[in-house]
Amino acid sequence: MKIRRHFNDYNFIADQETGITFRWGKTLNENPYFAPIPELADISISNHCSKGCSFCYRNSKPDNSFMSTEDYELIMKNLKHSQSGSVFQVALGGGEPLEHPNIVDILDITRSYDVVPNFTTNGIFLTKKIADNIKGKVGAVAVSLTNFDDYSESNIELLINSEIRTNIHFVVDNQNIKDAIKILIGNYNHLLQNINAIVFLTYKPAGRGETSLVLQDNADFQTFLSLIDNNKCICRIGFDACFVPMLMRYTKTRIEYIDACEVGFFSVYIDEKLNVSPCSFSNGADSYNLREYDFYDIWLNKFKDFRSRHNNMCKQDCIAKKSCRGFCPYYPQITTCYK
Repeated sequence: MKIRRHFNDYNFIADQETGITFRWGKTLNENPYFAPIPELADISISNHCSKGCSFCYRNSKPDNSFMSTEDYELIMKNLKHSQSGSVFQVALGGGEPLEHPNIVDILDITRSYDVVPNFTTNGIFLTKKIADNIKGKVGAVAVSLTNFDDYSESNIELLINSEIRTNIHFVVDNQNIKDAIKILIGNYNHLLQNINAIVFLTYKPAGRGETSLVLQDNADFQTFLSLIDNNKCICRIGFDACFVPMLMRYTKTRIEYIDACEVGFFSVYIDEKLNVSPCSFSNGADSYNLREYDFYDIWLNKFKDFRSRHNNMCKQDCIAKKSCRGFCPYYPQITTCYK
């Protein structure tokens, strides 16, 4: 299914089967300021998780904080624009989505609104039965890792064998940066042959995250950045929005091919309590509840202040300054090149 949206200064085309999207402003040479309809909704369907990862930015615990299917349906109804349809994709997270007792129902509800669901998991609770149940319902499944010692525990092979598009989300911190370097030089290619993409995520000092593990602009990090352009990784690589300033400054990728941080401009976050905010790292800031406000009132009006504040104030002499937003508005310390 193809999605087309055309407004005066915002145009968007997306292919749900491939995930390919095109976005432009009044002309093909212009970027739109923001989307009248979010392209992506990041939805936490719970904050329940039994694993207890030390890096969990949501401080998730086994507390049974599950979103009801009724509340999830309320979200999908709110996301649907009266004239132009719903968001292109939803990214389901937690907590641990596979511990949600109604995860398959939630995937089915999403599909009933002609929206492609994806989700991120630690993989511990993956079984062949679950893989069979979700096949054909998801665009992709991402498995979170911080080292490849956890590869077998994550049950990635179950997804691959079920022919489900599989990504790895590799959380990069100040301790495992050498492992990230090994990924780029191809040392783990024997494990990545059937992986769609490995996406590098910056470590966040939120929840159980520690400030001491935030990436530093040191020799290891510069080595990592220098390998990106000519990496030997067998699968595709990608990066979260928090990496964008460093990618723009230090790699040879054409800046117009890199999207700046999209939170509150092109993507939105909704938690299990129906709080709507620009980003899952906002920690309650810029947050409005769906039980009190209409979604498009939040998106079009309430978020105006956030968008006006999120300007690039960086003093670096940098070719990316016009396109870059400068730093993370909630955790500026994770943007290593900001001055």
